[in-house]
Amino acid sequence: MDRKEFEHALAELSLPSVLLFEGEEEQLKQEALVLLRRTLLPAGMEALNETVLESPETDRLIADAETQPFMADRRLVIVRDYPALTGRAEADEKLITWLPSVPETTLLIFYCTGKPDGRKKLYNTVKKLGGVVTFTPLRGAELVRFVTDAFKAEGKECDERTAEYLIFTVGDDAGLLRTEISKLSSCAGNRPSILSSDVSALATPSTECTVFQMVDAVVAGQKSRALLLLRNQLLNGTDRISILAMLLRQYRILQHIKIMQYEKCGGDFIRSALGVPSFAVEQYLRQASGYSGGQIKKAVNICFETEYAVKSGRIQQEGAVESVVIKLLTLRESQTET
Repeated sequence: MDRKEFEHALAELSLPSVLLFEGEEEQLKQEALVLLRRTLLPAGMEALNETVLESPETDRLIADAETQPFMADRRLVIVRDYPALTGRAEADEKLITWLPSVPETTLLIFYCTGKPDGRKKLYNTVKKLGGVVTFTPLRGAELVRFVTDAFKAEGKECDERTAEYLIFTVGDDAGLLRTEISKLSSCAGNRPSILSSDVSALATPSTECTVFQMVDAVVAGQKSRALLLLRNQLLNGTDRISILAMLLRQYRILQHIKIMQYEKCGGDFIRSALGVPSFAVEQYLRQASGYSGGQIKKAVNICFETEYAVKSGRIQQEGAVESVVIKLLTLRESQTET
């Protein structure tokens, strides 16, 4: 089941007795566990009705799961990163045979950081019991709603356009977004609304956002700014291959825009086709307007050929990204002269 199906089953108190939390989105996974505790454990009785285990012996796990709750309908037994799911070990047959008979008064949760090994016998046993809950990164409107709701929880208002801008700036990791939302809300003081200018001034940009700003600087002919943005990313430890890949992606987006403009497509169609946030459409269009179709094709080739040369070992990573940015700046200068 996914996160929404889990929340619905929890609200209906119809969860199976064995769950396995998996997936890349750790923040949502942790929030689901908090919601589970708040829903099932009576206030003041939490410590008496919850057990957290790490690498337990099978007999210990079974004994804790078969312990009756104290002044509550159910108790929680949480097993974190169980080796039989995340490592080389396999669960013993005693545990596999016992799982279908977990008491209804217990909710046994195998909590995995990231993705467990889906080939494991334990994983498939829990899956057959309908207990696998997968937490994947939020996307689109659901992610925007996550941001606006998180600001509401902080006592602040944030419109969808600003939420999209924050997601574009920070990235789609829910944990990082929570951190930035808390920071922005705190810095806003008594002001009720969060503005795009707050995001620009205070939010920590992701590598993807920085590459977008780098292309902006290249288009504007701001050589010093473009190289400074690149230098800061490298000093922060960002992998050169990642930067090359993002530069290639950025210029491919501009190339697609040029093609659609040639075919007389409107802004709404471009946004829909590229999956670009509404606030970013104008910026992409502005960047694309700085080049001819032929110039953008050359920029794509520069990025692609350099990335391929690095990955194939023909050139070293060191200096490769810097060389690309210089070539892109030179290309832009030649376009301006033309």
